[in-house]
Amino acid sequence: MSPISITAIDVGSAKTSVLVAELSENGLRYRGHGISESRGLRKGVITELDKAVSSIQKAVEHAEDVAGIPIERALIGIAGAHIRGMNSHGGTSFGARSREIGREEIRQAVDKARTVPLPGDREILHLLPQEFILDDQPGVQDPTGMMATRLEVRVHIVTASSSATQNLVTAVNRAGVHVDDTIFERWLARIPCCDPTSANLASASSISALARCDLIVSSRVQSRTRPSSRSAADHFTSDLSVGMCTGSGTRRRSRRILATRCRR
Repeated sequence: MSPISITAIDVGSAKTSVLVAELSENGLRYRGHGISESRGLRKGVITELDKAVSSIQKAVEHAEDVAGIPIERALIGIAGAHIRGMNSHGGTSFGARSREIGREEIRQAVDKARTVPLPGDREILHLLPQEFILDDQPGVQDPTGMMATRLEVRVHIVTASSSATQNLVTAVNRAGVHVDDTIFERWLARIPCCDPTSANLASASSISALARCDLIVSSRVQSRTRPSSRSAADHFTSDLSVGMCTGSGTRRRSRRILATRCRR
């Protein structure tokens, strides 16, 4: 039986990255990666499709050479100023008699919570349950198998621009890769930062990129998606160039040199 590989693609404003891992009994094993300079994309939004496709193709080809396997399918990360977060609440009643909660009852409650009016250009990217409420008793994390006459759920809904998401999927498809799913980058980056022992504590995860700085604040029962901040690497670079009286190419090289010295 051939090993199962998983590929993730991150199309950023500065670079396009492709990571290939192999699924084994012990978890994921690194196989290879590829990086190319991004073109045709700004703040998570495609601005020139052909240039974006070319950048993705280069990163994919590099990752294929390193991993030694063809890349046909992938997960892609979604981020940018068009991402929004909102909270919602919904529930379902079972009548006068208590009823055992199963997956179907949980699905019904979540479906009620996700029924919120959205503008025509928005789509739900993720639906994140925060807590369940059984007969007015909050704080339940997993109601499966419990008894109640009413089940409610509080959820955090992450939405994205439909056109921005579809344009990114189209670019990856034209690069010869089928998109299996889209993933909210900030939520994915939060996972390695949190461990079970700190589940009751609040945590904040930040992603600083060339054109944006993203933040997600979460705790055991709540998550908040904050809009992207424009205070990012290119703004620091621009300020640096004013002080040094240099062009864009020189100022980016100066920033890399400064970052290297700071790490030392």
